[in-house]
Amino acid sequence: MTRVLKTADEIEQMLLIDVRQQRHCDKVEAIRICGCLPDDDNNRANWKVASVDPGGASREFAGAAVMIAMDRLQREVSLIPWE
Repeated sequence: MTRVLKTADEIEQMLLIDVRQQRHCDKVEAIRICGCLPDDDNNRANWKVASVDPGGASREFAGAAVMIAMDRLQREVSLIPWE
């Protein structure tokens, strides 16, 4: 399967929308990603979540929601490499 190329801002927004739809996670403030080397731990993707600002959401619920969203999106989206 070919992954769609997106900017870091686009991937972060996709993650945030997905996470905010999960139970008790509507107050998550921000998610930041960073580039990485593809390997089995990150679904052969070239990005991973670097930080999460849970805002008023539970850290436990936010962390679980981010892991689920990241796992799915890493299979679908690649980060456009920085110049």
